[in-house]
Amino acid sequence: MELTTLKVTSRVLGANRANARLRKAGQIPAVYYGKGIEAQNLSVSEIDLRKVLAPGKRYTLLDLEIDGKAGNPALVYSVQKDAITQKITHVDFIKIAEDDFVKVRVPVKLSGLPIGVKTQGGVFAQEARYLMLAAKPACIPAVLELDISNFETNVTFYAKDFKLPEGVTLASGPRTVIFSISSKSKKKDTAADAAAAAPAAAAAAPAAEAK
Repeated sequence: MELTTLKVTSRVLGANRANARLRKAGQIPAVYYGKGIEAQNLSVSEIDLRKVLAPGKRYTLLDLEIDGKAGNPALVYSVQKDAITQKITHVDFIKIAEDDFVKVRVPVKLSGLPIGVKTQGGVFAQEARYLMLAAKPACIPAVLELDISNFETNVTFYAKDFKLPEGVTLASGPRTVIFSISSKSKKKDTAADAAAAAPAAAAAAPAAEAK
């Protein structure tokens, strides 16, 4: 499998102050772990890391060059960010092998304006923006894309409805809702029924008290 070299440096696991100093110096604390190896604490250049996290490159196959020594195949498994600044605070690299299946979190990208919204007055709601997939490293898609232009109202699209690339299986629940397009009329009917029921309920209350 073809790997992209990413230079990293080993580090001693320290307190939060040490990690803060690393980040000020443009380095991101990281860890490399996986089957058959002990976890290694690392640091990586934020600039270099962002290059391999650029759109469409999230699951680039990497060779971590640790302290100048290559031969450490990896994927970016998870990225932690500051909730306010959205700056990267930590990254996990997982060891990979060509024939191993890896579980990864892949973004869902929906494009187009559904017919159900454009011409039928429906209400669109996207429920899930990521799905867990299982695949060999070379088969992992960078993103799951779906053109939703032809979907009408009263539709619920589940994870199991995705046509996945060859060699990729679904690791999320099959009935995970990706998006739905509901009919406005149903919501109006429900609201109307509730409004009609309110006067009746109000009238019934004095009668009940009289008893």
